[in-house]
Amino acid sequence: MRTPPRATSGRRITSAGKTGRAGKALLSGVLAICLAGTMAMPTLPAEAAKPKPPVIPSKAAVERAKQAAASKAGQVAAIERELAAAGARLEQLGIQSGVADEAYNGAVYRLQQAKAEAAAAAARAAEAQKTLTAQRQQIGRFAAASYQGGGEVAKIAPLFTAEGPQQLLDSAGAAHSVSAAMQGSYLRFTATQVMTNLFKVQADQAVVKVKKAADEAAKAKKAAEAAEAAQSAAVTAIGVQRKQSIAQLATLQNISVQVAAQRQRGLEELARQRAAALAAKKAAELKRRIAAREAAERRAEAAERAREAAEKAREEKEEREQNNGKKNPPKRHKPSTPSRDNDDNDSGSHSSRKGASAAIEFAMRQLGDMYLWGATGPSRWDCSGLTQGAWEKAGVQLPHYSVAQYEQIQHIDEDELRPGDLIFWSLNPSDPGTIHHVAMYLGNGRMIHAPRTGKPVQIDSVYYWEPPDFFGRP
Repeated sequence: MRTPPRATSGRRITSAGKTGRAGKALLSGVLAICLAGTMAMPTLPAEAAKPKPPVIPSKAAVERAKQAAASKAGQVAAIERELAAAGARLEQLGIQSGVADEAYNGAVYRLQQAKAEAAAAAARAAEAQKTLTAQRQQIGRFAAASYQGGGEVAKIAPLFTAEGPQQLLDSAGAAHSVSAAMQGSYLRFTATQVMTNLFKVQADQAVVKVKKAADEAAKAKKAAEAAEAAQSAAVTAIGVQRKQSIAQLATLQNISVQVAAQRQRGLEELARQRAAALAAKKAAELKRRIAAREAAERRAEAAERAREAAEKAREEKEEREQNNGKKNPPKRHKPSTPSRDNDDNDSGSHSSRKGASAAIEFAMRQLGDMYLWGATGPSRWDCSGLTQGAWEKAGVQLPHYSVAQYEQIQHIDEDELRPGDLIFWSLNPSDPGTIHHVAMYLGNGRMIHAPRTGKPVQIDSVYYWEPPDFFGRP
């Protein structure tokens, strides 16, 4: 039986639809494979993107870059020099303020001396005036007795006036009329009058000197205050400048401010270490010289003891030989000379060293106390105030002035230093009158002192700053 045409037609359509869908799927797969193959294929040189041409600075640009780098390096070096100069400036201001402080102490010291001299001159003048009055009264009593005895009153009447004694001296008639005893009294009166007038002049001059010393002290005080104010202002200003300079260094060197500050601190610490190494070298040299001197002294003492022992042995031998003879002459006793190691010297040396120990112990207890010009304790000190207070505990009275301290103690050489001795710095190494700083020696090249404003009492190398100029032992 034949299939109806409609049915056959429908089947063809369905078959055709399936065939179309299959073709589309096949086409999609082919396209996908082609695309995948295309992506996986290496890029051909002809199809690659052209590279960007390199940037080649011109010669002028290179030169400008070099100049900029040189300029930056120059700015860095300039800022580092500014920081070093700022530190040196602070140190110099510290020295200047210390000089001004000790100048004020010196002015006060001279004022005290002037007042003491004025008081002594006034006392001498008053005593002379008292003696003069007593002698005037004695001459008056003598004149009265002479009158009662029938003397010529008219010729001695001038004694009772203000200028009487001088008129009497000028009167030849009166000089002949008075007795030899009265003439002696009058001569003593005249001499006393001359001395009284001299003492009065000295007292007046002493008052003028006090006034001058007071004016100098006032000027010195103003100068010290100005120096302290200048140093304080500089510390603040330089502190601000320092921060700004370190920030500029950080920008120029492309580093953080913290790293720049750390670098600057490192550079300063390196400089300090180099200075400390030099100071240690000098201190070691000083220690070597002191040790050599002490060794030489010990050798000399040993040689002296050996000489004395040999002399004693020789005398004993001579004495034995004389005793063995027929006649025994009286024993000769040679006067002995005191040696350097006698008890008195030992006692004095022990006492001195004990005093030095007490002075050092007191000074060490003040470590950390801040500097204050003109201060003598109990918790603030200047340089001469500290040494004065320390040696006062050892029973030694020193003035509050470094120049006067050096004048009043035993002068020694540098290689004779021992703990407790005083070390001085001056503006002129050949003139102790220019001394402006004092410290106490601790041994091994170290010292304790009150350095300057803004610094506490501290221990430093003797050579951390400048070599000292003078040395002394209280």
